[in-house]
Amino acid sequence: MATSSAYVTALRMLTMRRLTEAALFAKLERKGFSEDEVRAAVARCKVERYLDDRLFAQLHVESALERRNVGDRRIVAELVRKGVDPDAARAAASAGERPERDRAEAAVQRMLRVEPNRSYASLARALERLGFPTPLIYDVLRDHAAEFGPLSEEGPGSV
Repeated sequence: MATSSAYVTALRMLTMRRLTEAALFAKLERKGFSEDEVRAAVARCKVERYLDDRLFAQLHVESALERRNVGDRRIVAELVRKGVDPDAARAAASAGERPERDRAEAAVQRMLRVEPNRSYASLARALERLGFPTPLIYDVLRDHAAEFGPLSEEGPGSV
């Protein structure tokens, strides 16, 4: 099999950083390669296992959970934005080592360390921006109610 310059360029890109199929495809097109050359290069990279969106998603989740306390929804959105299939993104996020509840509790503890008098509503909004689901936010904040006063039974956003 002849080695195309699109394939060589793809390998060079993949030695610099791990990419999704969609990201590699877009980068090669921006370099001026034809769609057929790009398709062939991406397909060859997949066959030779230099390119694997599921592995990319798994490694992204591991890295994200090491550095930050974010919810599965945020991780899935990041992966989809990077070109990972939504089903693969959800599977990778749900297979993470740390349960989502533990991450939410750690995020609350960190926020309260930085700003001890932070309001319930402010914490709820921050957790939502971090990608945690509303029912989980309410449960975590209710568990921490002793630290910042009673919670409304109507849930986050009502305060």
